[in-house]
Amino acid sequence: MKTHIGKFRASPQILAATALGLLLAGTARAIDIPYDFHVPLTPENAIIGHYSATKKPVIIVKSGSVVKIDGGGGGAAVRGDNPDPVKWLADNNIPSTPETLVCLNETALVQKETPKLPGKPGGHLLVGPVFIEEAEPGDMLEVRILDVTPRITFGSTGSTPGHGGLTLGSETPPEPRTPESSRGTTPGAVMRPAGNITVLDLKRNVGIFAKGIEVPLKPFMGVMATCPPDSEGPDRGSTEPGTFGGNLDCAELGAGSTLYLPVYQKGALFYTGDSHAGQGDGEVTGTAIETADACTLQFIVHKGATLKMPRAETPTDFIAFGLDKDLNKAMRQAIVETMDFLKERRGLDPLKAYALASIAVNYHVTQVVDVTLGVHGMIPKRVFVDEAFPYWYRPAGL
Repeated sequence: MKTHIGKFRASPQILAATALGLLLAGTARAIDIPYDFHVPLTPENAIIGHYSATKKPVIIVKSGSVVKIDGGGGGAAVRGDNPDPVKWLADNNIPSTPETLVCLNETALVQKETPKLPGKPGGHLLVGPVFIEEAEPGDMLEVRILDVTPRITFGSTGSTPGHGGLTLGSETPPEPRTPESSRGTTPGAVMRPAGNITVLDLKRNVGIFAKGIEVPLKPFMGVMATCPPDSEGPDRGSTEPGTFGGNLDCAELGAGSTLYLPVYQKGALFYTGDSHAGQGDGEVTGTAIETADACTLQFIVHKGATLKMPRAETPTDFIAFGLDKDLNKAMRQAIVETMDFLKERRGLDPLKAYALASIAVNYHVTQVVDVTLGVHGMIPKRVFVDEAFPYWYRPAGL
């Protein structure tokens, strides 16, 4: 990847607006990031729970284009058994804004009218595919994440019985419980899907979890994917991540980061969804702060730059991923991917690369809830003291 990172340059207007928007993100999003195309949330633009190589593209763009994509969400506020979102917001002490109501109405319409796969009525609400003209199988798609901003004023976090980190290695899954019945119950119980509601204070960039408890927000899209290869079969489900990216649930992939994905289909056929306002590494209940985001992304095609696995980059780190149903195997793959990267970038032999991975790379459990589990290795750029790193975004202080 050495020959590709930093090779493309966005326009000065996009770079300036991106930098200013991100620098001010801690107080409020002061400006909108410029974009070339906008994909609204509609039943025609959405797909539920799977990827499709035959769905009509929502937009056709050229490499270098910037696209704003409106995502959906809202959980209980837009379920079919809830006829009045305004009352639901008031009952749960959630601020009601015009933007929130527009998003909830769009989401409800999508859930009602978007066709579902037979026998599979649920799953991630995705938008796509975006068709990038230059992309062909064997290329690499660079996705620059210019901005991710919640569209609604709340998010929810819960767990499904028999699912989540507490079930790992457990012969007896914990008994389900609701938040209302949690006090005084046995440690290790998990919540039902209703879960905890977090009010989003976007001006202060925090989520109000409970009285006296606030969580810093870092919005990101849980799912970002090129369309999977034909070998994965038609209508590949979106729950499990894969070599194409998908449901990585990596909290590092917020505004200012870059995701690199292999291309398997003509046009790449990019999908995104699973909006989050924030998440801890592991995503241990099975959910983050589930919300609805709008993301602004720039798509850049690198011809012939074949990848075996997704990779990512932030201003401070390169990121290698490992994915497997066995967390030990996911860890091993993340180490191997790190070693491959160090060989490509610095020409290190396996023993040298393994040693550097042990003393400098920080490995995190990305998520333990998507059937295929994830580990990501953070490779700090600061260890390469003789190398400059051109990167499209650099925050203040770096």
